[in-house]
Amino acid sequence: MEHVTCDVLILGSGAAGLRAAISAREQGLDVLVLCKAGAGKSTCTGFSGGVMGGAADSGEPGHLERSLTAGRGLNQRELTEILSGEAPFRLNELTGWGMRAELRNGFLFAQGRAPVLGEEIIRCLLEKSRAVGVRFMANVFAADLVMENGSAGVMGFESRSGRWTAFSARAIVLATGGAAALYLRHDNPRRMLGEGCRLALDAGAILQDMEFVQFYPLCLAIPGYAPLVVPPRLADHGLLLNEIGENILQKYGIDERPAAEKARDRLSQALFKEIYREGRRVHLDLRRVSEKQWLADPFSASMRHIFVDRQKALERPLPVAPAAHHTMGGVRIDSGGATSLPGLFAAGEVTGGLHGANRMGGNALSETIVFGARAGNSAAEWAKNVGTADRRSILRCLDERLTFFMEMRSSGTELLDSIREIMWRDGGIVRNDAGLSRASKRMGEILSGLMPDGGRQAHERATATPTHMQNPVSAIELFSAARIAGIVLEGAARRTESRGSHCREDHPEQNDSEWRGHLQVCSASGKNEWKFVRE
Repeated sequence: MEHVTCDVLILGSGAAGLRAAISAREQGLDVLVLCKAGAGKSTCTGFSGGVMGGAADSGEPGHLERSLTAGRGLNQRELTEILSGEAPFRLNELTGWGMRAELRNGFLFAQGRAPVLGEEIIRCLLEKSRAVGVRFMANVFAADLVMENGSAGVMGFESRSGRWTAFSARAIVLATGGAAALYLRHDNPRRMLGEGCRLALDAGAILQDMEFVQFYPLCLAIPGYAPLVVPPRLADHGLLLNEIGENILQKYGIDERPAAEKARDRLSQALFKEIYREGRRVHLDLRRVSEKQWLADPFSASMRHIFVDRQKALERPLPVAPAAHHTMGGVRIDSGGATSLPGLFAAGEVTGGLHGANRMGGNALSETIVFGARAGNSAAEWAKNVGTADRRSILRCLDERLTFFMEMRSSGTELLDSIREIMWRDGGIVRNDAGLSRASKRMGEILSGLMPDGGRQAHERATATPTHMQNPVSAIELFSAARIAGIVLEGAARRTESRGSHCREDHPEQNDSEWRGHLQVCSASGKNEWKFVRE
């Protein structure tokens, strides 16, 4: 088996991973980035509209106050204060590195190819990473993570060569993105299935706030087309009506503007009830939007040709429905990106705590830059001070656990489709105890069926470890999906209130006296252990 070493190993090549890599490399360390696809490819950053909030704080209330209001009292305030305080500098740094962007009304809008305007952010960070000497390995799937006695290791499968490779490092940064692709309707890359959270959980790290999943309310719902995001300010200029002519914003008392930026939770819940409970289609009518209104916002302006030329938005109302967009929960970190495991750091959507119960629009990409830089710096400092890594111990641990993944039962795409349907129906926008119980039971059955020998720990068997094998990626991705979906469902069942993106129709009120705090989970001996920590 091949063995690759470095000082700092980074999993993920989206904005958070690339920014972490730059910071660590600038401290003179050997930095290696593992990419599941090509470097910078198939990331949420690249798929995004490239809108970064907090670039400049203009107007009242300020960026910090708006972020805290959106988070419904559950933001880790220190993290939110850091985001608001450092975002202007870090985003200005990007433009200094050559990122094409426009600053307007406190937002930095990346300029590029719509609808994937975030590709410009990736281009800029990749060029900077390569210029400072960051190393990359593409098409490597991280199957397992081990943290032991201050040493760190990852078992990776190189999908093109079919070879298992062990990676050891002094520090690891998780920057693998979120898990919105667990849902039937989502606007993420299709492989955003919570793998980073699963790696961290199984290594012994704490996850928190996993019940909070954000749905973007206004995505196209045209058969044969992806659920394309409608720019929030553009939507405010149009009329959002159900099929009997009722104005959705008025009907549900949604006064925040832009509604799809500041009230994503309430608007998504309203649309879910209209479309999936009442059986009424909802359309966004943009026919009376003036050209001035189209061009007033850079994001809207960049999308105009798609909506007008391709979708005929000036001729007909467009059907819309919510789609899973962002996960607020993830690995718990401190202000420097350190997790509960020494030597393991994390940044970006794989983490939880910054956004609380609902993320304000524009904060996700800013988070990747601000906390990517912090996690990279922290990982570098740790790597410089940790001493000599016990690489033999790490390799032994990885080797012992490899058989488990090699013997995992493979399955077709039908089972992943089933997970997505279950999560959409019972673990999505509107939840209740019966649906969560039903979904949790089914998820447990799926997870058990994937286990080697029906659940027996195959890594305990003394078997030889071949270097090559058939591609195990789909089976391990399915394992991660079922594992993290189960955690989301269990967290949602435990939180018996409604808050932000977590809507329990059997517990419709927000309950600060009992639930203003974080549900945390860690895995001990394969069993999930939960606790509640007050904010």
